[in-house]
Formats: sequence, C-alpha cells, structure tokens
Amino acid sequence: MYGAILAVYVLIILGIGFYTSRYIKNMDDFALAGRNLGLPMLVGTLFASFVGGATVTGWTGSFYQLGFDWWFAGIGSLLGVAVAATVMAEKSRKLEQYTVPDLLELRYDNKTKVVGSIMIILGDIGLVAVQIIALSGILTAFVGLETMPAMILSIIVFTLIALFGGMVGVALTDSIQAIIIALGLIVGVISAFSYGGGIGAVFSDLPDNFLTPLGTTSPGEAFNNAIAVFGTTAVWQAIIFSRAFAAKDSRTAKMGILWLIPTSLIGYFLVAMLGYSARSILGPDVVPDEVFATLLSEVMNPAVAAILLAVIVGAIITSTNSFLLSISINITRDLYQNFIGKDSSDKSLLKVGRVSLVIVAALAFSLAVAMPDIVTAIVFAYTMYSAALLIPLYGGYLWKKANSTAGFLGIIFGGGTAVIWHLLNEPMGLPPMVPAVILSLIVFVASSYMTEGPSKEQLKVFDV
Repeated sequence: MYGAILAVYVLIILGIGFYTSRYIKNMDDFALAGRNLGLPMLVGTLFASFVGGATVTGWTGSFYQLGFDWWFAGIGSLLGVAVAATVMAEKSRKLEQYTVPDLLELRYDNKTKVVGSIMIILGDIGLVAVQIIALSGILTAFVGLETMPAMILSIIVFTLIALFGGMVGVALTDSIQAIIIALGLIVGVISAFSYGGGIGAVFSDLPDNFLTPLGTTSPGEAFNNAIAVFGTTAVWQAIIFSRAFAAKDSRTAKMGILWLIPTSLIGYFLVAMLGYSARSILGPDVVPDEVFATLLSEVMNPAVAAILLAVIVGAIITSTNSFLLSISINITRDLYQNFIGKDSSDKSLLKVGRVSLVIVAALAFSLAVAMPDIVTAIVFAYTMYSAALLIPLYGGYLWKKANSTAGFLGIIFGGGTAVIWHLLNEPMGLPPMVPAVILSLIVFVASSYMTEGPSKEQLKVFDV
C-alpha cells in the first residue's frame, strides 16, 4: 500500500512540474515565478516549505522528548518570521533582487556579497544531503528499497521537480501540499488521541512537569534553542527571502510572510500534539528521531499511516526544491554572472541555473552517501551561515552608519566564531550561534565607527 500511494503522489507532483515548465521563459520565471506570486499561493508555498519534513518528523521527536520546553524553539522560529516580515520583506521586494547576497551587495560591496553567497551555498548543499538521507530512509523503511537505490530515486525526484518546474512548479505544488500537510496532521492527531484513549487519558499519562515551562530543560538550554532557530529563520533565503522576492508586490511579500506566523503556529501545535500523544502511548524509551516512524508503524492504522507518509514525503520534496533553487540562483547570479558572464542573456542565465542545479544535486548526493557523520557537519554548516549573516543583513538595513568593512567583517567573524566555538565543543553549554552573533555585532559596530562611513550609493537602499 505504502509504495503505491507514494508512487502516485510523486507522479502527480512530477506532472505538475512538467506542466508548469512551459511557462518558464527566463531567469525571473525559473527563480522567482516571474515575480508574480499572489497572496494565497505565497502563503501556501511558505507554509508547505516551513512546516516541512524536518519539522514534522524532527519536531515530533523533540516535543516527545522535551514536552512544553520545545516551544521555546517554536517561539524563536516565529519571532524570526516576524522580524523578516516587518524589517525586510517589503524593502527586499521593492529592491527587486534575486538573493540575500544581492541585498548585501547593494548595502555594502561585492566582496561582502561573494562571501555571503558562499556561506549560503555551503549550508544549502548540506541540507539537500540531509533531505536525501531523510527520504531514502522512508523509502527503505516503508517501501522496502535498499539504501542506495532509495537515495538515487530521491535525488532524481528532487532534481526533476526543481529543474523543470522552477519556482512556478514549486509554488504550485507547495500550495497543494500545504492543504494536504494540514489535513494529514489533523487526521494523525485525531488518530493518535483515539488510540491513546482520548485527550484526557493522553495528557494524564504524561510525566510530571512535562507541560510546565522549564520543566525538562534549564533556562540556558531553552534560550539556546530559541536563539538558534530564530537566527536561522531570520536569514533563511531558501524559504523566506526567495518567496519575498517572488511576490507580485511589496505588500503581498509582507502579508504573505506575516500570514506564515499563525499558519505555522497551527502546524507546530498539531506536531506538538503528535509528540505528546507519542510520549503517552509509547513511553519514554523511543529514540526521538524514530518517534514519528514508530507512531506510523505501531499506532496508526495503515490507511492513516499511508496518508501521513505521503504528507512527509511531500514536505521533504517541498523543502528540498526550495534549497536546490536557492543554490542555483546563488551560483548563477552571485558567482557566474558576477565573475564570468556579466553580459549574459536571460536564456544563458536560465541554462546556467539549470546546469548548476544538476551539479549541486550531484554534490549533495555525494555528501549524503559519504559517511553518516556528515549530517552533523552539514547541520552545523547551516548554523554557521545563519550566524554569519544575521547581524550584517539586518544591521545594514536598520542602521545607516554601517559600512562595507562592517558588513564584510561581520560575516567573517560571525561564521568564524561559530566554527571555533564548535571545535571547542561549545564551552559553557552555549551553541555556536550565541557567541557568534555577539562577536559579529561587536565587530560590526566597532568597525563602523573606526573606518570610513558608507557612500551615498550604499545608502540609497534607505530611499526605497
């Protein structure tokens, strides 16, 4: 049953991608859906990408393990969305750029753009590798494929959908999947509570302090979770900024991202209910990463499990398409057009974008099969990128005194501190994000005062 349902679901998504390929004529169409996403489709693609496979599978295990205290990560995530919406959404859309590094170049200079782009590319390639492992794990566990064929099938599906559909295909499939994700989570929660004897029975079986703030973690750990997720969300080009650039106008960009707050809150609530019911039904001894799969195999009836499995596969595909498009745009715009093809036509850029997407997919596949420990390094690479970009991006667009030296050094010191802190095994229990952002801010402010101020050209972004 699982294999048939997943096959039909994936074929439908592929069909949509092939159908929408006829509307792709240039780089704007491929990367940003012609900058024409209306509010309903914008909210749909944001939700489907944001409440993706990592959220549904990973956060179910986190709520299972930490109870209420994982909500601190959720709060950090929603605050990151709120900051992106209120500070950068309208301005970034009005500036009509393609990438976050484009925004860095407008405010600072080309070298800041290049180093920012490299950070994003490395992080997103890593996350594509993680998604390959995630989908192949599902195919291995529920369909019966061997690991290598499952990984090959995963990267082929990811590449084809992103390659032919571009942002148009991603946005359309996302909007459909947003509805399926929401309905699937609702059905899953109802099924889990029913199996556990009802809401009252489930909650009465939870451990003491499980639903009490700071009942399972220390204040420091709760803060660490919140700040790490906040920083990643606030600079998330693959999901947040790519959608802002693709909106039909600046107001739609802002409203779409603002609508992500209540819709994501609903998604988080449903995922939390899955985690809580799993803790009540399964007890405390399941590995958090395996909680969702265990719920499917041991608690849900096969029909409900198949629906939820399709939800997860769709969510993984959605997120991965966003990462692949993000990398492709960065390579094409920030590296190729910057250094090689400055006068390239739209058709040439579109071809480069598609070729780079295929190459990146191959690199991500190689990372995924290299060795299991690569996943930890990959997730860290993404943390490094968010730590590096948070202060220069927002500081530059909120503070007129910031100059190009501040932007460049803010990225270097933010990312560099994250690396060093990681190598030192996180002294004082702080994740790399915390000291990296603090030092990045200090260097950013100090260098702005100690070096020549920004030029009139660099300050034009404040006139928008």
